[in-house]
Amino acid sequence: MWQNWQRWTREHPLLALTCIALVPRLLAAFFSEGYFAHDDHFLIIEAAGSWVQAPAYSTWLPWNQVGVPHPSGHSMVYVGLHFVLFSFLKSVAITDPKAMMLVVRMIHAGFSVVVVRVGYRIARSLGDPAIAWRTGLFLALFYFMPFLAVRNLVEVVCIPFLLLGSWYLLKEDARTTRSVLIAGIWIGLAINIRFQTIFFAAGPGLALLLMRRWVPALTYGLGLALPLAVLQGGIDLMLWGRPFAELTEYVLYNMANTTTYFDQPWYNYLLLLLGIFIPPFSIAIFFGFFRRSTPLLLWLPVVLFLAIHSYFPNKQERFLFPIVPLFFVLGHVSWEMWRNASAWWAERPRLWRGIWIFTWTINIAALLLITFSSSKRSRVEALYGLRGRSDVRGLVIEDSYQGTAPMPPLFYAGVWDVPVESYIDSTVVFSDRLAIYPDGSRPNIVLFIGEEDLPARMVRMEQATGPLTILYRAEPGALDKLVHWLNPVNRNETITVAQVENERPK
Repeated sequence: MWQNWQRWTREHPLLALTCIALVPRLLAAFFSEGYFAHDDHFLIIEAAGSWVQAPAYSTWLPWNQVGVPHPSGHSMVYVGLHFVLFSFLKSVAITDPKAMMLVVRMIHAGFSVVVVRVGYRIARSLGDPAIAWRTGLFLALFYFMPFLAVRNLVEVVCIPFLLLGSWYLLKEDARTTRSVLIAGIWIGLAINIRFQTIFFAAGPGLALLLMRRWVPALTYGLGLALPLAVLQGGIDLMLWGRPFAELTEYVLYNMANTTTYFDQPWYNYLLLLLGIFIPPFSIAIFFGFFRRSTPLLLWLPVVLFLAIHSYFPNKQERFLFPIVPLFFVLGHVSWEMWRNASAWWAERPRLWRGIWIFTWTINIAALLLITFSSSKRSRVEALYGLRGRSDVRGLVIEDSYQGTAPMPPLFYAGVWDVPVESYIDSTVVFSDRLAIYPDGSRPNIVLFIGEEDLPARMVRMEQATGPLTILYRAEPGALDKLVHWLNPVNRNETITVAQVENERPK
């Protein structure tokens, strides 16, 4: 059996890697619900879902804004595709949010296999079949990639486009006009998904200029411009009457908010790369990538992307995701070729074998945990529990202990046209806030975020709302608990959902 499998993988490596990669991704599609960060839900799913279910809810579109319409600074391409998908699902009577998200995750699971297949081809072009197989296998089973692959993070969704563009730059070494043009189109599509990949896109153009390939450089630039002009420019022209309105607003916003969210040291992303590939294996990848700058057409875009993001003060880990697979491919191939030629490593085969076994042991353990874990589970379940209820007049998000109430994912409740109030300061008399609502229209559902000091918080809330009845509690998932254990800054939220018994306060 094992010999047959080995022979089959040698004869059909791409097909084997495809099957291997699909298994954890499909498992994640079924068992890993929820969302990873704020942006992958509220900037994609919440917006697209509201356009289908409650067209007046979102303020992104000019006809839903008060006064002079103003772009929000978001690319409409990826969220627009979800709008089309959700519209189709509605037309075939698939309206349950969990069923809709299963479809979304299944599509993303299949699409993400492109990363494994193209990563293998790039590695095969740069190294030998054995190195390429190990590279593809790690991409297929890299512990957090199946989990992220089924999320709606634009930083991850853009990766297949970047790798496809990189493959076309590499496979004919950018000698033909056709390959350079197609490479530009693929990378231009990535920019439509994630604006910051423009820093990656500048790399091949700069490399071609350094290599004095003037015509390929111009052709590559034309390829980049085509999808940007048609999609980004065309959609903005239709919505705002001028092309690239959203991109312009996005640039202006980020320039004005360089340190609003995070201000991390310049070396933060280097440490991240040394960590995510599991030390000491990660040190080998790091060394392999920086030991040589070939092929320049692929190496320079990664370095340029990394350098600019390292210089920019606002650093979030997910911002680096677009280059992680290509960084690994280039680093791993370079390291393996150097190690195979090294007399020192040839004399110590057991050392590298031990590192390899240790890396895979940690990787598989993390893969099994993360693939079957939901993210932001309590937030999803808290809202999903309200689905189908016709008596929900509004929500109160009570987070006076932490002082920062999270946004509720209304997509899962199917309730869009109700007020949402936040209570984050226990010194504020909340009854004054509720007094602005006429009788019979006050918010009557309270979500208590976290269980810290819960009895006292419920007493304070009842002074404003009247008696409360606890409906249910939404517990965090295993991954949420682990992340909280690793870093208590990430809250381990149990959400208590309560209903007002009497709308009049005592």
